[in-house]
Amino acid sequence: MTVTVRPSGIRLEPNPDETVFRAAARQGYRWPTICGGNGTCRTCVMTVESGRENCGPIGDLEAEGLDALKEAKDGGLRLACQTTVTGDVVVTKRGVKKWPNEAAS
Repeated sequence: MTVTVRPSGIRLEPNPDETVFRAAARQGYRWPTICGGNGTCRTCVMTVESGRENCGPIGDLEAEGLDALKEAKDGGLRLACQTTVTGDVVVTKRGVKKWPNEAAS
């Protein structure tokens, strides 16, 4: 299963039951967040362009966050820190990028 992130074209390969946010971090990408992936800041919100049927169910914490954003819980917007996938998904989220190589500093 692959999560393709637009507009960057980054391709993530989450492990089973791993959130999109955690998969990005494990693979060396920084996903915009303030709370560090705890589901409280809602900064990690992403638009699911295709593959909604491959996204795990919206849990209580994510539902609360989407309510705070005044967004419908139809699967079009999801919190990366709460979303798991079971198949290919394409999302849009600006600001996802490789962590700087500290060894080069």
